[in-house]
Amino acid sequence: MDAIVNTVIHLSSSDPVTHESVVGNVRNLLADEGLSNDAVALVANGGGVSLFAADAPQRERVAALAEEDVALKACGNTLVGGDLAEEDLVDAVEIVPSGIGEVARLQSEEDYAYFEA
Repeated sequence: MDAIVNTVIHLSSSDPVTHESVVGNVRNLLADEGLSNDAVALVANGGGVSLFAADAPQRERVAALAEEDVALKACGNTLVGGDLAEEDLVDAVEIVPSGIGEVARLQSEEDYAYFEA
């Protein structure tokens, strides 16, 4: 019997190698035949928001995750602090008030398993 899971991956690093790894890990999670992924969210704050930039090296892979129903969520506080706008991000990204707050909400209200990137 497959385990049914909700998973949130939290990314705060601006490191491009970490970004590549995170995208790969999300792909692996989606491909895992032993799991039924009910919902997957990738929440970025701080330097992690750069993964969602419209001109980021991983932008096409990030957009592909969105097409597979991965919820992409960027911290609004980071955008304000970094003088970034929603238009600077990949189209599918949702802006949330606080990245860490969204992680806490998903864990407490929606029973998501947490993984830090």
